[in-house]
Amino acid sequence: MIESSTWAALAAMVMVVAAVAWVDARCLADLSTTPDRQLRHFDRSTWKMIIIVSFPIGPALYVAFAKGPGRLS
Repeated sequence: MIESSTWAALAAMVMVVAAVAWVDARCLADLSTTPDRQLRHFDRSTWKMIIIVSFPIGPALYVAFAKGPGRLS
């Protein structure tokens, strides 16, 4: 029988994976609706790879640098 601490660890792991998937999905959805002329530093496919491969740094880099300073206003 599986102990309760194992279930707690499994539940925590599932929540972390769900959070990672949600953040990646939100960044990729934002990337897909952003016009090419608004993207800075890299093209769309490069930003996509950065977001997917390098969590949590990739989404943070996308939010900070992909669209420039006026994107949140």
